[in-house]
Amino acid sequence: MTRFWKSLGTHWVVVFGLAVACLAWAAQAWFAPGWLSDLEARSGDVVWRFSAQRKDERRLIIVDIDERSLREIGPWPWPRATVARLVQEIGRLGAGQQVFDIVFTDPRPGDEALAAAVRQYNVVLAQVFALEQGGEPSVGQLGGALDWGTCPSPFGDAQGFLANAPALRGDFVGHITPRLDTDGLVRHVPAVICYQGKSYPALALAGLMRATSEQGLVLQKGQSWLDAPWLLSGKNLPIGAIPLDERGDMRVPWRLHPQSFVSLSASDILGGRVPSGLLEKAWVLVGSTAFGLNDTIATPFGAAGSGLQVHAQIMAGLIDGRPPYTPRAAIGYQVLAALGGIALLLLLGREGRRFPVYLLPLAALGWCGVLWLAHAVALERASLWLGWASPAFFVLVAGAALGILQHAKSRIDRDRLFTHLSSYLPAPVAAALVSQSPSSAIKASTNQVSVMFADIRNFSAYCEARPPEEAAAVLHAFFSTATRVVEAEGGVIEAFQGDAIIAVWNGDPAPDSTTAAATDHSARALRAAVRLNEAIQGVLPDPAPAGLEPLALGIGVETGPAMAGSFGLASRRTHMVLGRTVTIASRLVEMTADLAHPILVGEGLAAHVGAKGLESLGTFLLDGMRVPHHVYAYPLAASVRFS
Repeated sequence: MTRFWKSLGTHWVVVFGLAVACLAWAAQAWFAPGWLSDLEARSGDVVWRFSAQRKDERRLIIVDIDERSLREIGPWPWPRATVARLVQEIGRLGAGQQVFDIVFTDPRPGDEALAAAVRQYNVVLAQVFALEQGGEPSVGQLGGALDWGTCPSPFGDAQGFLANAPALRGDFVGHITPRLDTDGLVRHVPAVICYQGKSYPALALAGLMRATSEQGLVLQKGQSWLDAPWLLSGKNLPIGAIPLDERGDMRVPWRLHPQSFVSLSASDILGGRVPSGLLEKAWVLVGSTAFGLNDTIATPFGAAGSGLQVHAQIMAGLIDGRPPYTPRAAIGYQVLAALGGIALLLLLGREGRRFPVYLLPLAALGWCGVLWLAHAVALERASLWLGWASPAFFVLVAGAALGILQHAKSRIDRDRLFTHLSSYLPAPVAAALVSQSPSSAIKASTNQVSVMFADIRNFSAYCEARPPEEAAAVLHAFFSTATRVVEAEGGVIEAFQGDAIIAVWNGDPAPDSTTAAATDHSARALRAAVRLNEAIQGVLPDPAPAGLEPLALGIGVETGPAMAGSFGLASRRTHMVLGRTVTIASRLVEMTADLAHPILVGEGLAAHVGAKGLESLGTFLLDGMRVPHHVYAYPLAASVRFS
């Protein structure tokens, strides 16, 4: 359990990112349950529109009651004798099947002639149901019910209907009731609609049953993962089984471009202007595109299309044996698609990967494109509607959340790292290193600086005699006090060396000569030396432990040129200040005990602040140097005015 919570703390970005994605997905499912499916449906329209085949479809011919037919024959509705003659002409031309996308609701003179023609050529007629509450009143007489004892549960009940006149009641009748989506486009058609316990097939199904002499259909649930939720099968159906979704709907296969269908004007049929053999053994779908006949729908190919296009596309899909459907495995595929996207995001965003975290949302967007492409290919090639919007939404939200949280974490880690880095290096140096790439080259600059060395005398003997914890506490107090004093005077601690500190003024790699710290750094360094000597009195043990020399502070300060920068390989570098000025300050510290002065000043700094107020101790040849140097002492009892 402890390991679990430790791992959770380490991977909080992943945990919170996935939690945000889950909450967002649940929120959209609760507050806007249909918008992802609408998005998916609209994306399917794009697939249909750009992948639609343009071919000369001769198996299904459309006979159109168009504007020219109305001009030549007369306004609709035509006399039933005229419609009967149209049926006879189509049959005489050798059509193998006639399907009418027209409902003849009102009894009219000539119904007997039309009924005789319908029976002679086994014409499939149409009827319309009202699926909403308070639908159309019942008109005409229903026909074509399936031989099922009851209407199965996946199919919806109608509230009313418009059927053909009693005299035209036929054995093969199919409904032309569309299933309108929220945007008004027809993407599904109920395979069967129930009314008062009886089941009535769709027009395309009735036509298929008529063409294959199918006596009855069998409804069963899909068994394999590649099956649809529901299947309609029959002994004579050429495609084996017709796939249906959870509501018992057929998905409209908008696979053929409208220009692929051969469309003949009804006036040409009645006028004998049809090429010989064109209708031979073909399915003939009779419908209307004439303006004002209220048979206009929205399709993927346009906002205003003829309603007969829906039935033409379904019939073509049934003839081809390629009706599109959603397999039962689609939900599993979508889960795997979401997990695959999350795995990709985690792989790209894991620690050590050179992938900018702000690109994680773009990677998620790319994965969404992959899912859409897979969906489009499966639909176009295998007629499988796998779905993509739901896993894409989850991955996209997860990518955005992980990107934002990972970026926030990287900023927190960067700030923490900079804070640690600036505690080991001078802050200006740390700030410069953060914005640079590692390098093995010398990166240093020479500048006029002031250097202060401060060392605790007799500390080695103290460490030998006292416990390490006590020595460490003294050293920590000294370092803390020195840091506060130096930074208060505008300097930076360059390094801690054992029991000594090195502080530098004006040692910025890119100094600004206009700042106060740059113009009076000598006075600031000397003032820091004085204040450090005063502050340390309450820090060092007093009196000294028995048998030990008392601890005291020795300070040396000097002003002059020095080189400050980074040295070493890119894998291991150090920052330091080099030069004669640094050496002089170091030697002055060593002389504080011999000269009995806690603060010694070099001639370079004395020249900048003025020797007045400083005590000249004479000229000395400092250890390791060839030229003698004038050394000054700061008299602690004196009051020195800094210029």
